[in-house]
Amino acid sequence: MNLLIWLSNKNNIKSFGYKLNQKFTTFNYHTNPSLDGTNNLYIHQSYILIFLLFIGFISHAQYDFAEIDKHVANIGFNPKDKLAEKITSEFTTDLEKVRALFVWITNNITYDFELLESKKLKQEFYISQDSVIDKTLERKKAICSGYSLFFKKLCNDLDIQGEVVNGYSKQWFDSSISKNVPDHAWNAVKIDEKWFLIDTTWASKNEDNTERDDFWFMTNPESFVYSHYPEDEKWTLLENGLTKEDFDQLPSITDRSFFEDEIKILIPDKKIIDVEKDRIIKIELGTNNTELEILLRGYPYETYASKNNLEFPSDEEYAKLTSEERNKHNKVIPSIEIIKTEIKFNKILIKARLTSENIKEFEIVVQGIDIATIKVNLK
Repeated sequence: MNLLIWLSNKNNIKSFGYKLNQKFTTFNYHTNPSLDGTNNLYIHQSYILIFLLFIGFISHAQYDFAEIDKHVANIGFNPKDKLAEKITSEFTTDLEKVRALFVWITNNITYDFELLESKKLKQEFYISQDSVIDKTLERKKAICSGYSLFFKKLCNDLDIQGEVVNGYSKQWFDSSISKNVPDHAWNAVKIDEKWFLIDTTWASKNEDNTERDDFWFMTNPESFVYSHYPEDEKWTLLENGLTKEDFDQLPSITDRSFFEDEIKILIPDKKIIDVEKDRIIKIELGTNNTELEILLRGYPYETYASKNNLEFPSDEEYAKLTSEERNKHNKVIPSIEIIKTEIKFNKILIKARLTSENIKEFEIVVQGIDIATIKVNLK
């Protein structure tokens, strides 16, 4: 990243600006010549302070980590107490070092599915933190406790303040469950006097995901809270906070496209809705991209055979059916249909009807990706 800051003063028009990655931006403000020097200095310093805070935000948001990621890819395992120094020896800022640690862990530690499914899982929560870290390095595998404790240790070894945050996770397959016992752990790390959220577990490579998921590096708290809720509310890092009850009502969203297109589910604002006898539902999405393809997918769905109470034919009978008869028999009948779609400014308004008495839930699908699952109670 290339950053140049300048100040100028001409005809009482003050200007300051920056050059970031070859792009120039300038800010101007006017100072009244009748003001004394003290006020002029105060105005000048106030603008500069605001500007520098703005630059700090821009720097984090636009930082190109490609060189860091490339360098870290060539670093192997080292003794535990020297590993953090080895990983970050070429970097100077805390941001660079934290990124290097994140990349190294997600490159080299894979998720331990065997431990998750074994009887030894409970033991993981009763052994010392040092033992969890040692086992993580030994096996080169971990579950969330190993990932988060290991990341915290590496940060602390570099005098970077990092914390393990225990809390509740939410994914599509358990979005209807209000959990009473914490089931996940992630990290908060302090960089330049500001806290950021990181989940090395969900970001790591594994047998299902061959690529690191950078979405979980310094994730925006407003996005993070759709799938993570801490035991201590302060670690939501939300300005106005969020209660556990409100978190339970949020739809489960873990796909980055939802946040990149700035999609907001305005209606419904709960994950369980009551539907009147007319079976009409309304959906309202806010987004900066109103050309998105949106589908609704209801479950369970029906087939022509199930809707008409037809028994599935035997293999012998099925073999005698024509292609047209087979297609008719197996035809899927949607349990929800869109009646009308309307665009108003930056909103997409959808009116839909539930067509099956057996429907239990429906998914909102954007660009082929399920972004939310909504449960329905039919009145």
